Amino acid sequence: MTFRTQTHWPTVVLAVGAGIVASMQVGKVAAALPQIRPELGVSLVVAGLIASIFNANSAALGVATGIVTDRAGHVRMITAGLILMAAGGLAGAFAADGAVLLACRFVEGLGFVATVIAAPSIIAGATATGDLRLALGLWSTYMPTGFAIMLVASAPLLSLIGWRGIWIANGLLTLVLAAFFVAFRQRLDVHAIAGQRSWAGMRRALALPGPWLLAACFATYTVQWFAVMAWLPTFLTEALGYSAAAAVTIAGLVVFANAPGNMFGGWLLHRGAPRWLLMATAQASMAIFGLGIFAAGVPDLAKIALAICFSLVAGLLPSSALAGAPAHSPSPGEIGIVNGIIVQGSNLGVLVGPPLVAASIAVHGDWQDATPILLAAAIAGIAIAFGIRWVERHRLTGGAQ
Repeated sequence: MTFRTQTHWPTVVLAVGAGIVASMQVGKVAAALPQIRPELGVSLVVAGLIASIFNANSAALGVATGIVTDRAGHVRMITAGLILMAAGGLAGAFAADGAVLLACRFVEGLGFVATVIAAPSIIAGATATGDLRLALGLWSTYMPTGFAIMLVASAPLLSLIGWRGIWIANGLLTLVLAAFFVAFRQRLDVHAIAGQRSWAGMRRALALPGPWLLAACFATYTVQWFAVMAWLPTFLTEALGYSAAAAVTIAGLVVFANAPGNMFGGWLLHRGAPRWLLMATAQASMAIFGLGIFAAGVPDLAKIALAICFSLVAGLLPSSALAGAPAHSPSPGEIGIVNGIIVQGSNLGVLVGPPLVAASIAVHGDWQDATPILLAAAIAGIAIAFGIRWVERHRLTGGAQ
């Protein structure tokens, strides 16, 4: 889908860095909520909204943001996204109550969705055809990398500078990155994505089955992965007896294990592995490893090892799904829309997964009752992967696969 002979790696690295910084804004909340709740008098419901508003924005606005991004320009959009995240984060650091903090998180969420939809299009435009799947595999590491960095770093930072200091530090970091995009805008080599952008092309992108199947398969992945990551610290403390600090450290390790899986998936795509097969393999592996994480009778260390394997092999899927955007776009000018569809699907899974698992555990009263939800999502994901196989064999005539 691109027409380059050489990859401009500095542009790729800068775009991936923007994604990592964006995901840090997701990860900073998890460890900070115990400080935020008593200080601002925040209820559990409001705390949940503060944590999930990013995903709600992406789930509701992914496609619309993709359309705007393709019309406005990808570099302009990622710069605006970073500025919005910085503004929301810095304002949130001075919030006097939960309502103000929630409003600031909403602004941050708008910046987040703009950033993560524009960045892959920038990468696609800066990458030679032969490097495209590898570069998008690198991009797919942004979420586990940034999330894990903040999850692990938050423990010492909270005692040193508090949650407000973490918000300020993240806001300044995001602002610095936005300044890089402004300062070096003319040197970012992304001209190849500036194709014909028309409403007809956008309608064609929205009518294709491939982007929606990629989004659906990604959604079944996030139902499983985010449910396990969201509840793992609680499971480690309540069921296995670990301290809060140890639970956060272990959870950070499990989250970070997803990043090398993403990279390996990108490398396998680069070597010609079929996308549908990598996605089906990830889903089947998540089903197998997921069976033992919450099961009774499995040794504690084995549960942790299974969680690491679960996260590692699951990483094959995000790189496969995100690298599918150029292949399933009618033209380079519609990559942003397809990215928006995929991001919207993935975030719907994030919203649905943790509460579904929590409800199953609450109704039946046992952690192992999370397993049926995970297994059902994995089976659905495998079926959708076979649908992607059919589309790519019968409908795609070119582009990266």
